[in-house]
Amino acid sequence: MILHQNDTTLSRPLSASPGPLAPVRTPQGFPRLDVARLIDNELVLFDRPGRESWIVYPPRSAYEHLSRPSRDTVLVEHHPWAPFSEIVLHAVRADVGCAEHGLECGANAAIRAGVEVGWNPFA
Repeated sequence: MILHQNDTTLSRPLSASPGPLAPVRTPQGFPRLDVARLIDNELVLFDRPGRESWIVYPPRSAYEHLSRPSRDTVLVEHHPWAPFSEIVLHAVRADVGCAEHGLECGANAAIRAGVEVGWNPFA
C-alpha cells in the first residue's frame, strides 16, 4: 500500500542535526544514506548522489499528518529532490517489509540505516 502525502508536508522545516554523523553503511544495491536528522520521533536520511531523502516515522511517532494501517507499521516518506516530484509514503512492517514493494524497497534500506546508527524504528 502506498499512501500519498498532501501538499502541506512540503513546507515542513527540517532541523539541522546536532552535529555531523558518519554515513550509514547500506547493503550492496541500496543507496548510501547520510543521517541529516535523528530524533526519537523521526529519522531523516539523505541520498545525495541519488538526490532524494527518506524520512522514517516509527510507530511511536504521533504526528497528526500520519495515518498508519496498523500500530506496528513504520512509515517511510520518500522525497525525490526534483521539482514537482511526487512524495510517496511507504508502509513497512518488520515481518514483510514494504507493503507495496516487499523487502527490495528503498524504504527498507532507510529503516536499516536507522538500525545501523542504534535507532530503533520499530519501537
